[in-house]
Amino acid sequence: MAMHRSALLVLCLLIAGGGGPSAWALAADPPILGCAAATPTVELAGAVAMSAWASGPSPRYVWEAPVGRLEGRGHQARWDLRGLRPGTYAAAVRVSDPSGAATECVVRVIVRQDAGPRAGGAATPARETGSALLLAGARETEGYGLYSYLLLGAPPSAGTRERYLKAIEAVWSLLPDIKALDQYLPRAELNVAYVPVRSAPGQSVSAEWILDNYDYARARSLLRYLPGANRDGPYLLSTLKPLGITGGPTAGPHLFQDLSSVPPHLAASWVKEFLNQAAQERFWDERSGAKLALKLRVTVAILGEGLPEVKKALDSWIAWAR
Repeated sequence: MAMHRSALLVLCLLIAGGGGPSAWALAADPPILGCAAATPTVELAGAVAMSAWASGPSPRYVWEAPVGRLEGRGHQARWDLRGLRPGTYAAAVRVSDPSGAATECVVRVIVRQDAGPRAGGAATPARETGSALLLAGARETEGYGLYSYLLLGAPPSAGTRERYLKAIEAVWSLLPDIKALDQYLPRAELNVAYVPVRSAPGQSVSAEWILDNYDYARARSLLRYLPGANRDGPYLLSTLKPLGITGGPTAGPHLFQDLSSVPPHLAASWVKEFLNQAAQERFWDERSGAKLALKLRVTVAILGEGLPEVKKALDSWIAWAR
């Protein structure tokens, strides 16, 4: 994975030793910083909550925005966007450590004009990531900036069913149809999240229907290119180019997130966090893919405080590989 050695050192110390002062003293680089909005879009005259996560001890957060009203307190902020027209706006959070080293992260939010409800579900906000079913024998649509796949390694068991459903709900129920986003944003700036299924659905599609009709054979054909048995899941695989019917991720850079050991009640949160972080990065650029993986690792490490199994498996859960 293409990332700076000193950045890796910070992560290892953070995970193994809790990121205490002695660990920070060994790292000269600025804090590793991730940031995201609770939702990458907001309705007209709306507001959005934002959060940031930084490595190292005692980080100091300063939030700024050229428009709207921004109230920041520590690593969290609330951005009131009343009075702004539809469009994309940016806020920034700057973080410094006790030594004075600093870094900045930008949060981009789209003020939208609300559309109608998605077929088969409740009204959902448009985001820079949209979902789509990938039917058996069909190829992906060309031209998107990032291709993400929700992969399940085997049919659900009693121990995996709830985690599968939570991950599917995060992709399918919380995201708009990718076709709706095609009307407003350039396709090259969108992340399409595919869920492989064996047959075309009816008018209403639920997480249960997707699980019952999931294409495990296609998922296995993609997972076999990755290290490990990968027999459970869910897994998130993201690539800069579509994988096609028989293609594999070894052809180019890819992001792999393993959620097979995540407690079911956290699965949806971490899928959502991946999608939110992806919305903040120019993920169609290979260098930003590695940066996205690094930010996700820091975010998960901080959100996973108090969960030893999270820290233990973090290295193998999120990776950007060539």
